[in-house]
Amino acid sequence: MKITALKRQVKNPGRVSVMVDAEYSFSLSLDELVKHRLKNGDELTASDVKKYKKISADGKLRARALEWLLNRPRSEREFRDYLYKKKAEPDQIDGLVTEFTDKSYLDNTKFTEWYAELLTRRNKSDRQIRAELFKKGIARELVDSVLEQNAGKEEQRLKEIVAKKGSLPRYKNDPLKLKQYLARQGFSYNAINEALKNT
Repeated sequence: MKITALKRQVKNPGRVSVMVDAEYSFSLSLDELVKHRLKNGDELTASDVKKYKKISADGKLRARALEWLLNRPRSEREFRDYLYKKKAEPDQIDGLVTEFTDKSYLDNTKFTEWYAELLTRRNKSDRQIRAELFKKGIARELVDSVLEQNAGKEEQRLKEIVAKKGSLPRYKNDPLKLKQYLARQGFSYNAINEALKNT
């Protein structure tokens, strides 16, 4: 078997289609092509082609995983779940987690800070933020540490939510409906009653 053409892909210029015996066989990134020193006219065995197809599949998965990861902060558990759904092998998952953690693309601390801030802006209580972070696979110590930075702010946040939501027509004349909304955000009934008492 012989490489008869190397064609840069139109839709993905960073990849090159490798034609073997005048038929498409696999594609590699430019870096992979250079690393393995493949060129037009090279003779390949069936074992070589199989090896390069595996390199191709791994490279595509790595590129997709990196793109997905850089879209927004992710927890390690989210990333592992994503790779598992993509049918990555366990050792490949471990390898990508290590690589992307070393490069700071994957960072549970940054994710926890970002997600806690996001949920805070969505009017969630500390209790609900904690539960959501646990679901994302974040360790209790890290959750405690991040929430400790905002200690004491939940009460003020609840007062602001009550002031804002309490002026809306659907809640203004229906305190029970407002209480139910606040309870769904994870605030305790005692805290809700205290906040409503002072309005």
